[in-house]
Amino acid sequence: PDESRGSRPVLWEGPGEIPGPDPISGNVKMTLYRTYIFLIGLLFGLTSYGQTSDLWNIDNVLTSTFKKMIAADCDLRYDSLAPSFKKQLAGQLTNPLTFDNSLDSLSKYLTIKTSADKRIKFYSWDDIGGGTWHNINCIAQFKTDNGKIIVQQLNTESADSLDFTDSGIYEVYELPINGSKYYLTFASGTHGSGHQHKIVQIFSITHDKLVKCKSCFSDNSDLIIEYPRSDKASLLFNEKTNEISYSEFKFDNDIGFYRPTGKVI
Repeated sequence: PDESRGSRPVLWEGPGEIPGPDPISGNVKMTLYRTYIFLIGLLFGLTSYGQTSDLWNIDNVLTSTFKKMIAADCDLRYDSLAPSFKKQLAGQLTNPLTFDNSLDSLSKYLTIKTSADKRIKFYSWDDIGGGTWHNINCIAQFKTDNGKIIVQQLNTESADSLDFTDSGIYEVYELPINGSKYYLTFASGTHGSGHQHKIVQIFSITHDKLVKCKSCFSDNSDLIIEYPRSDKASLLFNEKTNEISYSEFKFDNDIGFYRPTGKVI
């Protein structure tokens, strides 16, 4: 008989018997498994916390910059702060964090609209330049077919422009046309003189650009509705029939003002 046998645990007695599990080995494996799960959870938590912190910083800095801009002297705002904010915002919108998440603080000052498929966002804001002609900016942030985040300015910056793109997008709808997806947008603005306007635009994501559909309207242009500030355009989109309706206004040369005709187009 082996005298040293008494100093070791007896796992089985006779030949042919199946050895049982080593309780010490099992405990070690369980400890390693729990440690692995803990480390994975810790890594995920730290990554999530880091992203949340980065997003909060972006949101906070952009909001602070915007508030300083609108509170500044008109000349300083127009010449320096407004262009600087636009450049800063456009730069941050290339970050996937701002595409995949909301900027809660900034959204209190800017109008931010997202398409139903989450593929495109529109950011609109007023520079508060003074006077009755409001200079409204609009930037689109969208994802291409290969997953790239693109930022594109939609409003024309020329002071002599009368294309009405200096308007804030407040509605966006998905619109199927010939098997392709388009985005129908409603926007509002004003060029003063007691009038305001609505502009209806239709876009598609083509390669790395947001392309406007010029042939979607009968006159190969955007749909523009000008009307007095005291009236309503009653612009609506029926998603079941894909039809747009609005109140008709005609310009009265005698009074130099748009007047409602009482018709709905």
